[in-house]
Amino acid sequence: MKTLNHGWKRATCGAALWGALLIPPATAQELAALSLHDGIWEVSAEPISGPCDKRLEFRLAVEDGQISYAGAWPVDASGSVSALGAITIRVVRGNETLSAKGVVRGDVATGKWESPVKNCTGSFVARRA
Repeated sequence: MKTLNHGWKRATCGAALWGALLIPPATAQELAALSLHDGIWEVSAEPISGPCDKRLEFRLAVEDGQISYAGAWPVDASGSVSALGAITIRVVRGNETLSAKGVVRGDVATGKWESPVKNCTGSFVARRA
């Protein structure tokens, strides 16, 4: 019984080691791609449908592909931008939540957003500041 248990531990450790060796480390190119979109972005969000009638302008920051709010309002923003430029954003202000998806091409990002609480949809354009 002791030998079987010891063998199981050895097999488990061996499998974990092989698994770790099979996961390739991030290359310098992949790490550079994560920071490709870093910086401050000026966002303009335009309503398309629903009772939202006000155009909003605000700033977001991107650092190592992670998105955060970069303004003075009581807002929480989170999300990410992939090395290929795919964007997902969640903005919360009070009891309102806005979700957005889009894509970055160079120094311009575009996409669509929705606010389920207010039943609104719209589009956004962001430009690197």
